[in-house]
Amino acid sequence: MKTRILLIFIALLSIQFSYGQDDKHLELGGALRFNYRYKDWDKSIKDVGGDAVLDVFLLKAKAKYNNLFLDCEYRFYPSGFGGGMLHHGFVGYKFNEKMQLQLGVNQVPFGLLPYASHSWFFNLPYYVGLEDDYDTGIKWVYNTSKWYIGAAIYKNAEGARKTIDFSNGTRGAGVDLARYSYDLARDMEETGQANLRLARRFGNQEVGVSAQYGRYRNHVLKNNNTHEAYSFHYNGQFLKDERLDLKFEVSYYNYHNTKSNTVTLGAYNFTYDIASEATIFTGGIAYTIPVKSKLIKSVQFYEDYNYMHKGNSGFNATQMNVVGCMIAVNPVYIYIDYASGKNQEWLGPWGAFGDSGSEFGLAKGASNPEWHSWFNINVGYYF
Repeated sequence: MKTRILLIFIALLSIQFSYGQDDKHLELGGALRFNYRYKDWDKSIKDVGGDAVLDVFLLKAKAKYNNLFLDCEYRFYPSGFGGGMLHHGFVGYKFNEKMQLQLGVNQVPFGLLPYASHSWFFNLPYYVGLEDDYDTGIKWVYNTSKWYIGAAIYKNAEGARKTIDFSNGTRGAGVDLARYSYDLARDMEETGQANLRLARRFGNQEVGVSAQYGRYRNHVLKNNNTHEAYSFHYNGQFLKDERLDLKFEVSYYNYHNTKSNTVTLGAYNFTYDIASEATIFTGGIAYTIPVKSKLIKSVQFYEDYNYMHKGNSGFNATQMNVVGCMIAVNPVYIYIDYASGKNQEWLGPWGAFGDSGSEFGLAKGASNPEWHSWFNINVGYYF
């Protein structure tokens, strides 16, 4: 902690120097966010009428030196959710206004960017590692008004490695669960990945395809296997001032050679199983109403629906729906969401799905699942 405070202090001292140079630039920012939560399946929360908790405190830094640039963000979550972790951090080289190279922990070029969703909850692709995912490697981006081409090679997921307990009772080096985005964990670890994303823009509309192929290591079976994923997406803005926003994405993934037809993902100090093969359909609509007020800038209403069809025999579908609004009160942003799900791990009793009462919802799930709901208000001050 002392080291982090020292680094922040040094960065603050550097502002005057950096802004005083024509070829140098430093920009600092961050946010403080809180949640009010009410979960219909959690008796401990219902008994007290919901709870108000810290979501995250985050710090951002962007720097530029001639054609070199830096972009990073570090987050401080409650200790139960992993505590401090790097969201992203990379050094880049800008060849020109259209092309750049990024080295470090950067966003994987896959599917709708930057997000496939409108709400604070994100969509189902996020919970299987296919939305807002960050890995460690090198990425090349070509971005114009008509084209986006992103190609990347990643050595592994973001975060550190540490000694953990494997499922067969042995101990060894595995992935640290204190990380932001969902990747393989526990017995499994990503060991290499290649990504390619191609998108074509037509004014305020975009269509695109993405492909992902990689390897992973099973530390218990001591073997290497492969995984793949593909995506088609569409995004369009319509009406006056692009007030209407439409998103659609279909994604497919497959982790090969899994004996249990499941793989384990982990982030925020939690792990859960998902089906080793699935197709996910997501669709979202949002409408923004500008507000002529000194206090409120705009209000955006939205609804995002997700359906996950699992390719494994005997596995049951997962559904997720979020309806809500985002209120922009510069510099404060407020998300008011009502999220519901069937066989969705984060929207129901943890690890209590399935006919045996112990299955994970995103894995086999229950054959006749109930809808569970989470009402959430997220208030964030951005600086």
